[in-house]
Parts: sequence; C-alpha cells; structure tokens
Amino acid sequence: MILAAIVLFCLAVSLGLWLVVLGVRHRRGSRALAAAHAGIALLGLGLLGRQIFGGPVHMLYNDAALLFVLALAGGLVLLGLRLGNREHRSPPPMMGVSLHAAMALSALLLLVLGYAHR
Repeated sequence: MILAAIVLFCLAVSLGLWLVVLGVRHRRGSRALAAAHAGIALLGLGLLGRQIFGGPVHMLYNDAALLFVLALAGGLVLLGLRLGNREHRSPPPMMGVSLHAAMALSALLLLVLGYAHR
C-alpha cells in the first residue's frame, strides 16, 4: 500500500511541476490540472493514512504524513489566494508554491526512506 502511495505522490509531483511550468513560463494556470494534482495527492494521503492507522507504527511514515498534511494546508492557502484574486489567470505567488513543494518533496523523501528501510 505504501508503494501505491509513493507512485501516486510521484504522479502528483509531476502534475505539480507541470503547473509550475505553466505558471512561470506561460503566466497562466489550469484548474483541471490543479484539480487532478490535488485529487491524486489526496488519494495518496488516504492510502498513507490507511497504512498508518491500520499497520505497525513506523515513525518515518508518520513524519511524512504530517508533512503531507502541512503541504495540503499550504495548497489550500494557494487555492484560496487564487480564488480570491480578481485576475484568475495570474499564477499564485511563487514563494508559496516553493514552500508547498518543499514540504511535499521532503515528505515524499521520508516516505521513500521509510519504505526502503522497513
């Protein structure tokens, strides 16, 4: 189940990278792509939560889940900024995107390390 979560999070990372390229290079976003990014990440978080609550205690999985939840909160802030902005075509602030990505990538690294050392 952890391997499936890792694959889903890697897919979410690739979609997020695509969103960043759209925002930086073309100065626009895609709501459908953002929704797919969020949906896949939430599915991965659900699988991770199922493993955490249904399996043995593994601290790296717990730490990864905490960072993923913080990244989720950052993503919700970015969504709120985007929806609150009158100009819907402008990308969200790149500092917020960078923090969101750093938390999610750190969590993914912890998840992979935990899976490799189980």
